[in-house]
Amino acid sequence: MPINIYRNESLIQMERYETDPLHADELIATVRGKWSLLRDKGYAGDYPIEILRSGSRGGATVSTNGHTNGNGHAGENGHANGHANGNGHSVADSRVEVVEMFRWRSIQDRIAAEADPEYTGVQARIAALAPALDKNIYTEAVRGFNTNFPGIGGVELLKGVCSCLLTIDGMVENYPMSVKNGIVLMHRSPRMDLDGDGRNEMYLKILMHGGEIIQAALGPIRVEQNFSRPNDGIVKSNGTGGRDFPATAIWRVSWRIQTALGPVLTDPDQPLIFGPSTVEHYPPVGTHFHSPTGPVALVHEATGRRVGTLTPGELTAFDIVVTKDDDIFADMLNTPPPDLFPIFDEHAAQMNELASRHIAVGAS
Repeated sequence: MPINIYRNESLIQMERYETDPLHADELIATVRGKWSLLRDKGYAGDYPIEILRSGSRGGATVSTNGHTNGNGHAGENGHANGHANGNGHSVADSRVEVVEMFRWRSIQDRIAAEADPEYTGVQARIAALAPALDKNIYTEAVRGFNTNFPGIGGVELLKGVCSCLLTIDGMVENYPMSVKNGIVLMHRSPRMDLDGDGRNEMYLKILMHGGEIIQAALGPIRVEQNFSRPNDGIVKSNGTGGRDFPATAIWRVSWRIQTALGPVLTDPDQPLIFGPSTVEHYPPVGTHFHSPTGPVALVHEATGRRVGTLTPGELTAFDIVVTKDDDIFADMLNTPPPDLFPIFDEHAAQMNELASRHIAVGAS
């Protein structure tokens, strides 16, 4: 199934301004204030956001002929005139370009902002400092690796959603729960052949994941990982054509669910498996990982009493928030536990069968 690599359809706005060095900081402060206002009023999204400026904050750069253009220091040829740059223009004529990029929450929010007097007032102050050279609206294409796995380890923070069927004895039965505010913070190992079979893998260690939902009978519910059990995954190259992609990926997790009854745990002895699924890029944004795991027991954390069941449905990461590469090799995070590959092999062998009988769980 083709993966949609586009996000935030017609919601990314980019504007470009030009001003003189004396007014650059004032312009940037006003642009920063504009974004803060849009965030406070709920018009702008949390990311992406970039404010960029050209040139040196010192206001002088070395020209192509080695002469200085404003600080009186000698260039490569030893001459110092303190006045002219490489094209003979005065430093007083140098310009600073400022670029801003942000995301509207929705097209309706953009329309509402354009009618908001506070927003139009900020825009007028920016225009007085530097009329916009360009203003365009864009759609975002998801970034990622699509030929080979990354050659360096790192951490990704992803937005995601997970669905399941929740049963709490005497309260709800097979409630279709779709977790909101879902995030996954995970570490990836660098591109390596971890099991020595000639195909590369990435070990993915989940550092934290969770989300919330409100259910009428149970009230607020928070799903988070059970830190006392393994929460991880593996992406393994299919080994075709000298490329790492396409690859096969699988996840195993265990959950701790905070409810009005107190915390309940998915059966610690039965991990929730999501996948295997074919992935065409990393991070695997847009890939649907269906779970072959049937109903598992829910156990009250304090008493050990069985209080219901949970049937996992589907796990999907739908956006990348941030990526950070490792500064050094992370030995402990890069080493998969020995029991993960047998789990992968067992489920990958049944991949086609499992995909045909995944459990459909509608959103609540």
